[in-house]
Amino acid sequence: MKFLEKIFGRKKEEPETLYLEFEKIPEWIKNESEKEVDELRLSIQDTYKEVNDVLEELKHDKEFLMEAEPVETADKRMEKVGDSNRDNIIDNLDMLIEKISVPDDFSLKGSYDFYVNSRSDMNTFLDNARKSMIYAKALYPEEYRKIDTDLERLNELLSDLFKTIKEPKNKLDSSEDILANIENIRNLWDEIDTSRNNIHKLEDKYSSLNKDMEETELQFDRLKNSQEYTKAKEIENEIQNIRIQINDMESEIKRMFTPLSKALSRMKKQDENKMHKLSPQLRKMLDMIMENPSSAMNLDLNPVYDEVLLRIENDSLGLKDKKKEKTLEQVQKLKNSSEPQRLYEQKKKHDLHLSQLMEKLDQMSVYNKKESLEKDIVRKRNMLESVQRDLDTERRHLENLEVKLEHAKSELNSNMRTVFDQDIIINY
Repeated sequence: MKFLEKIFGRKKEEPETLYLEFEKIPEWIKNESEKEVDELRLSIQDTYKEVNDVLEELKHDKEFLMEAEPVETADKRMEKVGDSNRDNIIDNLDMLIEKISVPDDFSLKGSYDFYVNSRSDMNTFLDNARKSMIYAKALYPEEYRKIDTDLERLNELLSDLFKTIKEPKNKLDSSEDILANIENIRNLWDEIDTSRNNIHKLEDKYSSLNKDMEETELQFDRLKNSQEYTKAKEIENEIQNIRIQINDMESEIKRMFTPLSKALSRMKKQDENKMHKLSPQLRKMLDMIMENPSSAMNLDLNPVYDEVLLRIENDSLGLKDKKKEKTLEQVQKLKNSSEPQRLYEQKKKHDLHLSQLMEKLDQMSVYNKKESLEKDIVRKRNMLESVQRDLDTERRHLENLEVKLEHAKSELNSNMRTVFDQDIIINY
């Protein structure tokens, strides 16, 4: 068997599939992280101990440097410069030793924070003491070598600590992203439930409104098939025909006065400009004729006609000859014709008949009910359209949420496999 495995190679084992319930993922991640920390605890603890040892050595190094004598070849000037730089190194070593405080716990976050802060403290020391260390190397070579060696050892220990926790720390950070992803999925589920409830309520509301609408339309159909409604409809049609006849008569009367429009307009303008003042009575009649001639047919308009004739004769209106002739001709027709008055009397009869029909229609309950049902149908139709718009909007919102949910699930599945390097299947 072993001989065959050497020839053909050992069959590669497929990774075992891990099935996880969605709600249990946070607990599983916590357990995995604790296992990771437990495996690293001893290594982190050993590193911390060595860091403490190096810090103790640096304290001794500082003492040795304080007591050190410069090399024999140094002159007085060099010794003076060396003293000030030695003091600078000692001060910065004090700060470094004081700031680098080894944590009591061995968590990944605590270890990472310790690394970042200690690395920053190291860089600060080097920035502040770099030039002074050059002088120390020249004047106090043995003491310099000891400090440099211990600082290098401290740097190596920090690098080793970072190497130890780097991958687990990245995994921990990614785990926090996964937990945020889980929370996002939960929020999406809540939003989807809310959206579905909203849709259900809107569908119930639409169904209820639609039922009311159908009942109202049925009432309206029954009303339209009643004898009373047929009678009301006949009256409505008669009212419409009479209104058409009244409008025709008013138009015909207005047409008779159209040839006078220019003359009347100039008379009004001259009155306003106080060139040829009109009496209040004439002014009132002039306004009525210009606005609606049929409204002036119950008055004696001869004073207006005479005023127009007078203005034309004295040429105060400034009309051209052709326009004068047409205006004079039409004024004479109006003075001598009974047609405007006949049309007016006929219009009065139609107005009276219209008023009677309107009153009769108003007294019919079916007509009032018809108007009420028509308004009710319009109102309910508008409400239905509004609910339908809200329903369409909410359905689109639900579709968008469901797409986001599938994307979030896919992202969670991918992140779980990548971060924990396992074939993980999540049961939602």
